[in-house]
Amino acid sequence: MSIYDVFSGGNRPFDKAEWAAAKQAQRNEAYELIDTTCEKMMTDGGTFRQYLDVQGRFDRYSVNNAILVSAQKPEATQLKEKSAWKQSRVYVNKDAQKVVILEPSKEYTRDDGTKAVGYNAKEVFDVSETSAKDRQQPQEAKTMRELVSAMIDASPVDFQPMAELEIPAYYDSSQQMIFIKTDLSEEQLFVSMAKEVSAAVFDFKHKESRDASEFKSFCVAYMVSSRYGVDTKGFSFDKLPKEFEGMETQEFKGELGSMRDVLGEIQSDMYKSLEKNKPPKSKEQER
Repeated sequence: MSIYDVFSGGNRPFDKAEWAAAKQAQRNEAYELIDTTCEKMMTDGGTFRQYLDVQGRFDRYSVNNAILVSAQKPEATQLKEKSAWKQSRVYVNKDAQKVVILEPSKEYTRDDGTKAVGYNAKEVFDVSETSAKDRQQPQEAKTMRELVSAMIDASPVDFQPMAELEIPAYYDSSQQMIFIKTDLSEEQLFVSMAKEVSAAVFDFKHKESRDASEFKSFCVAYMVSSRYGVDTKGFSFDKLPKEFEGMETQEFKGELGSMRDVLGEIQSDMYKSLEKNKPPKSKEQER
């Protein structure tokens, strides 16, 4: 008697062609969802903000995958495949909502001879759909002083406080300096710094003028502020740039991609600064 006799389910052989067709259909549905969501994002501020919330939390996700998450489960905070959850001894609920994203596959050659990377559909599940939903550790809150110091470290240019400045903050590309008004509240200070540091990164590292990156810097500042729990009530996306209307999907995603790149640079530098300057734990905290 073979040990495989313990398995039941018939003798139906695995149909590779059927499996491949199902995965192809799932991938096509994902691309269609990206396109329809982009069309809505170009004209609907609520949908656009929803995407920014997701990209801010998942700053390492590609634009396509952040769009997919925002369209399927915008409140997601931690996504893994079922097998990855199982390795952590966490189990996905039977009725869990799956989220389909795209992962890079093999490189292939197009008909014109150029190289490209294929993508496969992958099903992931949020922690809220698992046995670990009540075991999540709350994010360690940072003080405004810590966040402001980290933003200073993330800036490619220096800051100059000025009492007579008429606006909260301003990045002057000609002087490569960010001027900061001196009587701001702590949260106003951080939000203003985030926007102008974004403008400086766009200009200094990506050769995009401050005027051209105005709205994108605003979006990056929103994502950074939201990520660290800073009040974002001063941000409004009721009026999106007119040039978004009728923009080609690829061009629109290119704009989102540049925001994501600048967001990633700032948050990476902020993280390094926060870790470097983290206060030592007390003996009681180490127990």
